[in-house]
Amino acid sequence: MFAWQADKFGEPLDVLELKDMEKPVPGPGEVVIKVSAVGLGLPDMMSVQGRYPFVSACPAIPGHSFSGTIDSTGPDSAFSPGTRVMARTMYKNQAGALAEYAVAREFDTFPVPDALDDAQAAGFVVPYHTAYVGLVSRGQLAAGEALLVLGGSGASGSAAIELGKALGARVIATARGDAKADFCRKLGADEVIDPTQVHVGQAVRELTDGHGADLIFDPVGGEPSDQAVEGIAFKGRLALIGISAGFPTLNPLDMIGRTYSVIGAALPNRTAAEREQAIKDLDELVTSGKISVPIEGQYTFDETPQLIARLGGEIMGRHIIKI
Repeated sequence: MFAWQADKFGEPLDVLELKDMEKPVPGPGEVVIKVSAVGLGLPDMMSVQGRYPFVSACPAIPGHSFSGTIDSTGPDSAFSPGTRVMARTMYKNQAGALAEYAVAREFDTFPVPDALDDAQAAGFVVPYHTAYVGLVSRGQLAAGEALLVLGGSGASGSAAIELGKALGARVIATARGDAKADFCRKLGADEVIDPTQVHVGQAVRELTDGHGADLIFDPVGGEPSDQAVEGIAFKGRLALIGISAGFPTLNPLDMIGRTYSVIGAALPNRTAAEREQAIKDLDELVTSGKISVPIEGQYTFDETPQLIARLGGEIMGRHIIKI
């Protein structure tokens, strides 16, 4: 099979090469999927650059969120060959999805709702399940609460905007520049803050008449996270999703004094019960049209390095590689 692989860390255009390699073989609790489409996000670029904590060594095949059909399974599998699925890859060494075939854990593999085509399914599984973990499983978002979504124009941020609105929250997003702000509003954000123009925490306080954000969905970290926490509500929650801007500065005395909590929210670390509830709830929201899964761009397999190289710039929402 052919796959885009980096044998050393570096910039995508420099290190990604199209390689001909052996088709993977599923182990116990695993499936091999013939890939139809791959949804890309910032972790794909970071994994090639050596900045993603969960990809610590090369060779690295990017591609985290994808759709396709079951090709083969490990022993005693619940899946059958030919079943249309979407999945999160094991995302280490040669387990990425930017290939003709990819291996995934059965736990991270899901039937595709009829309402989603292959491109939408590829752009759905990781962003929306990540948003669900941050907003529901960990964040316990309630209707009527104020939700602040950092990095609202990114893959997981845009999913959190849509999911937050579907759950009845007042959604405030951060986005840099007019184009990204307009993008967030089209997804349903009630207000958008440009962090290059104002202090995020102060802006949140003003928009909520001093109340602050009940829940912060944070796939960014770093200084944006530090600013956002200054606008957190009494008994508010900060759900840490990612660290694309570095590590936030967390002050335990500040948490105690202002009575807020910080929650780690990682998609791979959820219980079977949380997984089943997420499947049920998200499938219902997709089927009812409350989540639309908009796709901003579709590209060919040959365009993979060029698209991954753009992920840290002005690219917005979910972009798909068709295999």
